[in-house]
Amino acid sequence: MSISPAKIVTLRKDRGWSQEKLATMSGVSERTIQRAEKDGSCSLETKLALAAVFEISPTELSGPANEGQAKQSVTYKTDWSGALGLFVLGLLAPAMVLLTATEGQWELTSAAIVWGLTIVIVMMNFGAKATYNFFDKTSWIVKHPSYVQGLNHYISLGNSVIKFAYIIGIAATIVTSLTIAVHAPEMLGDKVKYFSIVIRPLVHAMLFNELWIRPYKSKMERMWAMQLSTSKS
Repeated sequence: MSISPAKIVTLRKDRGWSQEKLATMSGVSERTIQRAEKDGSCSLETKLALAAVFEISPTELSGPANEGQAKQSVTYKTDWSGALGLFVLGLLAPAMVLLTATEGQWELTSAAIVWGLTIVIVMMNFGAKATYNFFDKTSWIVKHPSYVQGLNHYISLGNSVIKFAYIIGIAATIVTSLTIAVHAPEMLGDKVKYFSIVIRPLVHAMLFNELWIRPYKSKMERMWAMQLSTSKS
């Protein structure tokens, strides 16, 4: 059984995994991974295990001939509706912040907490390179390729980003409310101001997810559906 060594290396490094981690996740030995990346030789069981852990079909791990054919057939399509959507969302996000914000410094701090901690946690779970590749490819909302190797991984990562951002937003909101209650109880008298300050981390989690990450994930899901339909035809 033959697979593409370069493809295995690329898929592994895109996710920020070491050979040892890939071996653990796929249930094969590290020596087997090293051999597959060196000369492409592996058993059918290994090929199926690697395809499963990379969340791609076994045929996508095929040798150089199929790989070259796939690369040659890749085209790029511009989605003007995606560009228009980004433009509208780009205007909507700052408008929401300006209309609802009460404390400029806390506004910036809330955004930094949610965005920064989300990216850090994603890096801890998926690796720095996989995190960079995920955010670097958000341009797919406007212009996307007809074929992307391991697209399922990016979709899965998008789900994790959304989950982490909301968890951080909710946690920061709870911590903020408790901090104000303990250290600045006089603010509890002004319910509107208190609520507007406390809710900021969650607001920024919503802006981050619903105006950026979810549209990006939805585009990847449509790309994946198109790839599947093309492969079946």
